[in-house]
Amino acid sequence: MKFFIYLLSVLALLTTSYVQALSLNDAINESLVNNLLLKMEANSVDIAEEDYFQSKSSYLPSVSLNANISENEYSNLKTQSGISTSDYELAPSSKSIILSQNIFSGFNRFYTTISTKETMNLKRLNERKVTQDIILETIEAYYNVLIAEKSVQSYKDNLEAVAERSNATIKEYEVGLASKTDVAQAEAYLNNAKIDLLDSEIILKNLNKLFVDLVGVKAKNLIFSEIIGNIPSSFNEFKEILIANNHSIRMAEVNLKIMNANIGIARSAYYPQLNLSATKSELDEFSAEVDELTNEEIKATLNWPIFTAGKSLSNVRKAKEAKNTQLILLQKTQNETVMLSENIWDKFKISDQTVKAAELTYNANQIAYKGTVIEQEVGERSVLDVLIARQALLNSEINYFNKQKDREIVKTQIMYLAGLLNLENLEVN
Repeated sequence: MKFFIYLLSVLALLTTSYVQALSLNDAINESLVNNLLLKMEANSVDIAEEDYFQSKSSYLPSVSLNANISENEYSNLKTQSGISTSDYELAPSSKSIILSQNIFSGFNRFYTTISTKETMNLKRLNERKVTQDIILETIEAYYNVLIAEKSVQSYKDNLEAVAERSNATIKEYEVGLASKTDVAQAEAYLNNAKIDLLDSEIILKNLNKLFVDLVGVKAKNLIFSEIIGNIPSSFNEFKEILIANNHSIRMAEVNLKIMNANIGIARSAYYPQLNLSATKSELDEFSAEVDELTNEEIKATLNWPIFTAGKSLSNVRKAKEAKNTQLILLQKTQNETVMLSENIWDKFKISDQTVKAAELTYNANQIAYKGTVIEQEVGERSVLDVLIARQALLNSEINYFNKQKDREIVKTQIMYLAGLLNLENLEVN
């Protein structure tokens, strides 16, 4: 019975630990749900969609209903011949329906609709880009905290090993097997180990704060996972995908379309505007002689601005210059993105080899440290040799952690530049 209770306790503890563990996917989901900037971008998309709807609605006719009633009293009435007439009262009222339609607006509506549609597309692209930014930042923050935790543990292990070696050196000095120099060197390495541990703890604390600010939850029981994503097989394939899908490039292209539409809007001021309206009115007690009156009217209005003091021409020139600026910005964005992609692709191609080399170095330093300790115990090595070997082991261990992190980050950077960094394409192992 006691064994059964113990087994249940262990299972409960393991289950609790598993529930509390925060996986990389969990962190990304939490970050996307809690991020305020992403919520603002969603609102911006909604506003842009309403602007586009309003621009399309300008093609439709407008209908309005007008009604009024008044009371009039007429007295002291005299004809032209001087004869007085009787007073009378009127309560005239009118009801009218007005149907108006813009027939031609110099292509203003057409280009305005294009502009608002592309603005809506721009807002949607920016929302996707912000989503990618958040995912990338979350992944980097996740691995930074994870590596910082591993580093703190390595510095703790290093401090314990150096402290043990320092104490042993002091005892050896007391029996004449070590010199004052050996003791001083051991103390120096011990103090450095303490400083390294304190620095690593401060770094971890700061990274944890940044993680909470970004993700919205605390970093607990993080799990090191390999990222499995849709990575192109060659740089040429990567470059083609990047040119077609990179959000910064696509946003620059959409901005260029908006600038083109703005030129059309500016040019529309040169053309006439034609409006057509139809009105049907019913009037009661129109006058003393007329009791009821129905009036129907169709009116066409043509407005053609002949001269606007050069303002229209200036607006066209201004719109063209804005387009030229955006064209330059598009080329600049493409060039900079391709250059960045080349650098990241080179890092990606050697990332596996770099991790393997760091692992081999770490394993070699483990063997070297253990061998140096044994040789020091038999008098073939000095205390300084042991401390140097221990420091080399620590450095190689931290470097191994960082190379593993860098390999996973560079994968996400490739997916980010290719416009593929989303929850659908992102898998972890």
